[in-house]
Amino acid sequence: MIHLVLLTHAGMGVAFANTLEHIFGTMPAAVEVVEILPDANPETGRKRLWEFIEKLPEGDAMLILNDLYGATPANLIPAILPEDRVAAISGLNLAMLLRALSRREEGLAAARQGALDGAVQGVVDILALRAVPRT
Repeated sequence: MIHLVLLTHAGMGVAFANTLEHIFGTMPAAVEVVEILPDANPETGRKRLWEFIEKLPEGDAMLILNDLYGATPANLIPAILPEDRVAAISGLNLAMLLRALSRREEGLAAARQGALDGAVQGVVDILALRAVPRT
């Protein structure tokens, strides 16, 4: 099973979790939220993230979805991870999260690719798509 960790600034991870509950009626069991609070010691977040990694059941993997590359939450992701068991992607949006969830039964590579595809395909210029060509 692929476990998803939403590693975000304060408020964002919970907002995504609430949205998942709205969509599915309950929070998917394989989703965890780690939010970095403004006044909190970042090491607390890093420790919590490592606890999730260390507790992964044999054969399971983790996809970390982060809100903003280069910011404190992203900087807590260790540079060296067991790549066969952990992947990390930044730029979290709802399309990314839903795609990762829908592909997690296919394995880490599929969930990772689903997240990347969802992130890109979920960004749409709505008004440009609605525009009717003038003749």
